[in-house]
Amino acid sequence: MKIYHNSIFKILLVLLSLAVALPSCNDYLDINADPNNPTDINGDYDLALGDITLTTSYNLVGGGNFTRYSALWIKHITFASEPPSEDTYRVNTSDFNNIWAFDSYAGVLINCKFVIDNGTADEAWNHVAIAKILMAHDYALLSDYFGDIPRSEALQRTANLQPKYDTQEDVYEYVQSLLDEAIVDIDKNSPVAVGDGDHFLGGDMDKWKKVAYALKARYYLRLTKAPGKDAATQAQNALNAIQNAMTSADDEAALLYTGQAAAEGPWNQWVSKFSTTVKTSNYFLNLLQSMNDPRLSAFVDKAVNTGTYVGHENGTNDLPNALDDVSSVGEYYLAARIHSPLMTYVEQKFIEAEALLHLGKTGDAATAYADAIKLHMAQLSGEGELGTVISEGDMNAYIAANPMNGLESIITQKYIAGFLWSSSEAFHDYRRTGFPSSLTPAQNGDLNQLPTRIPYPDTEINSNSQNVPPGVTLTSKVWWDQD
Repeated sequence: MKIYHNSIFKILLVLLSLAVALPSCNDYLDINADPNNPTDINGDYDLALGDITLTTSYNLVGGGNFTRYSALWIKHITFASEPPSEDTYRVNTSDFNNIWAFDSYAGVLINCKFVIDNGTADEAWNHVAIAKILMAHDYALLSDYFGDIPRSEALQRTANLQPKYDTQEDVYEYVQSLLDEAIVDIDKNSPVAVGDGDHFLGGDMDKWKKVAYALKARYYLRLTKAPGKDAATQAQNALNAIQNAMTSADDEAALLYTGQAAAEGPWNQWVSKFSTTVKTSNYFLNLLQSMNDPRLSAFVDKAVNTGTYVGHENGTNDLPNALDDVSSVGEYYLAARIHSPLMTYVEQKFIEAEALLHLGKTGDAATAYADAIKLHMAQLSGEGELGTVISEGDMNAYIAANPMNGLESIITQKYIAGFLWSSSEAFHDYRRTGFPSSLTPAQNGDLNQLPTRIPYPDTEINSNSQNVPPGVTLTSKVWWDQD
């Protein structure tokens, strides 16, 4: 993606400078925002899309609590500090207030509704399509973590301050319908071009259509074990969508963080400025070393004080003498200038591999599995602390030593390739499949298992208690995770 025009960069500076000034581990803002009664947007559709795309990238995907907590729980990273913490499943009901209220319902979702409602009247179909795609993405994201959520009665402002909750099954049906509508809207060839507001793809509607199909494939495959769903049918639906989805990493919707002050990448900001005790999880490091993974030096830096790779056990009381005794996350992932993807082409290839496996097409699945690994290795070749070049021979040797052997091998490799940028997907995959099976709970945890969801935030409990599903805890399961 190209560097943005100065006007876009100024918007980015304003929004991200706000993020820089705010605390990191809990909510960014202590607000009393009503998610059903936000203020009106002042400006045109591009201004609205600017807020939608930036909030989606920074708060919902690239660096918000969904991604951070998931990265800790599935042991991509850890805190080299005294427990308890989020690392040991110490979750407060306020931790997700702003993702729910400020970032989603009174942020991305209400802004998407503004663009959809008004853009439809003005036949600004490209803006409407992007808004529908990102609305679908946010509703799916909220539902994956919370389960049942307000949807059909949400976003009505003062007309309904206490919306009912829709079932996760109904939300998923709506998500797929929104994506279908967006694809149709793109085909209307709107005369109104998308301007600077699209920070993901710069108004390239051909690519947005591919992203919509890729998301459809993701959400079809999520339901392989959902009640009343058939894994083979979901897999075939995913493959049908992939036929029209991304064809290379160039099709990814990825927002460029320029690296200038207040416009650094989300992980760079969080680790460098706020959570300096973030280190490489011992589990992730051991997994890479056990497979002789040539991407190791891109994922992980050597410990400063020892010049060797040293992981830290999630939740342990056995703390290092100094933070520099433990390996940090690799500089490639903590770069200030970086693209933050909404969804990667590598993820799509692993979805393809899993779908083919569900349909009994083992040979084709193995090919897609190998292609996904090679694609990711090619992206990391020459990157990281040591600049290790990963040759074609290295890739082939790695795949020969770690061939596709059932679903666990696919999910494990997807987990590795999804380091940090797709930690949420790794968390969802673990809940759905139980893989990687070697993943164990953190030491000194508040639970004796990994969490299986996020409890509803206290702002919602306080304002809409009669509709919030009762009895939900960190170990309750969402609808699609009943196996």
